[in-house]
Amino acid sequence: MTESRDGRIITFYSYKGGVGRTMALANVAWILAANGHRVLAVDWDLETPGGLPRYFKPFLPMGALGTTKGLIDLFADFAEAARRRGRPDEGFYRRHAEVEHAMSVKWPFPHPGWLDCLSAGRQDRDYHATLQSFRWDELDARFLETLRERWRSDYDFVLIDSRSGMGSAVDICIRELPDTLVSCFTLNDQSIEGAALTAQHVIRTAPGREIRVLPVPMRVNTAQAATFTAGRALARARFAGLPHGLSAAAAHRYWEENRIPHRTGYEHEEVLATFKDPPGDTDSLLSAYERLTSAITSGRVTRLPALDESLRKYHLGAYARPLSAEATPLVLLSVPRDRMWADWIRQVLTQAGFQVVPSPFDAVRQDGAVPRTLILLSSAYQRSPRSRAEWPSTRGSHPPVLLRIDDTAAQTALFAEYTPVELTGLGEEEARAAVLGAVGGCGPVSATASAPSFPNHAPAVCETPPRNPRFVGRDLQLDMVHDALGVSRRVAVHATGAGMGRRQLAVEYVHRFRADYDLMWWVPAVDRRFATKSLARLAAALNLPAEEDTETAARNALSALGSGAPYARWLLVYDNAAAPDELAGLLPSGPGRVLLTARDTAWETRAHTVVLDQFAPIQRVELLRGRLQDLSAIAAADLATAVGEVPPLVLDQVGAWLAATGSGVQECLGALGLSEPETVTDGPRSVTAEAPTRLAQATLRESSPAAYRLLQMCCCFWPMQLSLHVVCGDATLAVLKQYDPSLRVRSQLDGVVDDLERFCLAEIDHLGKRSLRVHRLVQATVLQELTPDERASAQRDLYGILDAAST
Repeated sequence: MTESRDGRIITFYSYKGGVGRTMALANVAWILAANGHRVLAVDWDLETPGGLPRYFKPFLPMGALGTTKGLIDLFADFAEAARRRGRPDEGFYRRHAEVEHAMSVKWPFPHPGWLDCLSAGRQDRDYHATLQSFRWDELDARFLETLRERWRSDYDFVLIDSRSGMGSAVDICIRELPDTLVSCFTLNDQSIEGAALTAQHVIRTAPGREIRVLPVPMRVNTAQAATFTAGRALARARFAGLPHGLSAAAAHRYWEENRIPHRTGYEHEEVLATFKDPPGDTDSLLSAYERLTSAITSGRVTRLPALDESLRKYHLGAYARPLSAEATPLVLLSVPRDRMWADWIRQVLTQAGFQVVPSPFDAVRQDGAVPRTLILLSSAYQRSPRSRAEWPSTRGSHPPVLLRIDDTAAQTALFAEYTPVELTGLGEEEARAAVLGAVGGCGPVSATASAPSFPNHAPAVCETPPRNPRFVGRDLQLDMVHDALGVSRRVAVHATGAGMGRRQLAVEYVHRFRADYDLMWWVPAVDRRFATKSLARLAAALNLPAEEDTETAARNALSALGSGAPYARWLLVYDNAAAPDELAGLLPSGPGRVLLTARDTAWETRAHTVVLDQFAPIQRVELLRGRLQDLSAIAAADLATAVGEVPPLVLDQVGAWLAATGSGVQECLGALGLSEPETVTDGPRSVTAEAPTRLAQATLRESSPAAYRLLQMCCCFWPMQLSLHVVCGDATLAVLKQYDPSLRVRSQLDGVVDDLERFCLAEIDHLGKRSLRVHRLVQATVLQELTPDERASAQRDLYGILDAAST
């Protein structure tokens, strides 16, 4: 493609969608290439991408659909480079106008025929974010002219599939680039009027050259002779004088010949008429596309060269969607905690031709086929009430298929009679083959780049807190966060008060969606000093050159993230973020994402915000039963009602106290001051946010004075997180012996730490960073209970322990 050419650019446009524009372009492109021309077909329908390449699917590399870069990447790369370059020269424009991402159609076109297809772009999470943030005014006139000339020199014909309607992207397609505009419309008033007005707009405003306009009625039904004749007459009137330069006889002949008929049989598959229609039928779609090709080329190309009939039928079979066991509907049952597995398995099955539905009630039965049930077996699913509620629906002619995705999920009695298919520990191709084999699929299907990430994928660089095994609820908010990060790339989680679970939601997010990232890093961001230290550790994890100054190391880490090398799919979580001004310069830019948990409302103007509200009643019940599995749903609902509208942390503390002490519900309510009957004058009562912490403190003071003293010391430390190495050291043992003489060796301190966790007074990270963390709400309540002398004493003991640990 180095020789100079005088190619033509033809834009196919329709004011409304659904007229058959893309199908017409694909067939014309094939006819041109089959006549020895070099052709580029461009999918500029960016809002609904992927339609054009599907017509060439049997002749594209396997798995190419949705996986290759395309038009939006070409534009975004140019805009980004132009912003960095400042004053681009001619060479810069030529380099960025190169067609780098086009896919070549594998077919033996006669020399020098060739057909390339430039997709809209890679269909992954970044696609819509890139499209929505792209500014079309960044494509300056010089770039567009360079692009136009480059395409015209590399190809004989460039066919652009424009999106419908109007807008900046459409204006470039129909005014700035084409030599010919094929205006497609159906014979209804709105479609005719919109297409005709757009054509007149192009003729009036096209920059310095005449654009040839070819009006083409689409999906025409000539069986209704009266309406067809009236519609065509209206179209000729609205497109008066078009096409330009034709005599009256030639114009009459053009409007008589050029129309695309409506034909049944094309509704269910993107198939080329060049293979579906046998040659020689003058009333077929193929003949209509041949006449349109002749009009576009001014009679130079008039027909599709003859193709051996057996070869035509052979390749037509590549478009057929085979009927097989895949036609039987599959019901996929899972819990939101396992969403990544559910998304990945659904994609594997759908790509292999299965119909996957979320509920037996949604299963479309084909020829009496009874839907089969797949269950994603995990500890979370078996704990969920859904497992018991859904189980009766799995009884039928097909036994359920269990796909075990959690190696800790021992089968309960409900599932014991079935042998599960093990997916834990498998690689992606092994897991794909196992899933398809379990349902009778015809064989493994290769992954595509647009598919959900494989759930067993783990980030190469990762520092995050451990997952909370009792996390409940917030499924809608987690999905909101995930979707928002795909668009805005910076999301803040805010709450109406303390104890609502901002941090817990962020922790669950990094574990639930970890497969989507190659790097995850948790940044304690309560102030600039802690955030900087964490980012300096990230620099070391990225093997960046060592720096004595933590600020410099942090900047180096941020610079590496911004470049996207070696990791473009990264997530940084800024936990308990300080005010935006305090963290200025410490948030990365680039291809990755940032999630913040924040109390400061100033973040609402700096990031997309997801707000956490109180738990719904069903979530409150689930939270309590996570601690008290023998508690009935009714009793849990009654307890939650009695406690009142408190933050989730407070309700969890109530459940923790019941579980730790073995007390009954009524005893708990009495200890919280809720056992007395309500009076009309009192009105409904509920506990205060501090009451469960005070109750747990009182219990610890009696049962474990050492744990109570450790809690006091931890609450005197800011920012409320201590290393377990320090907490379980010799200095701590020496201090706590004064409160519990039975403590003799350091290993006994593990039990003291566990007491704090059992009462939900501290969060322990036994893995990862091995730390003990006290929630701000607990800290405030404990410090409020201390006298000045007690607080001073706790601080002296704490500082003595910290001094000993630092030596």
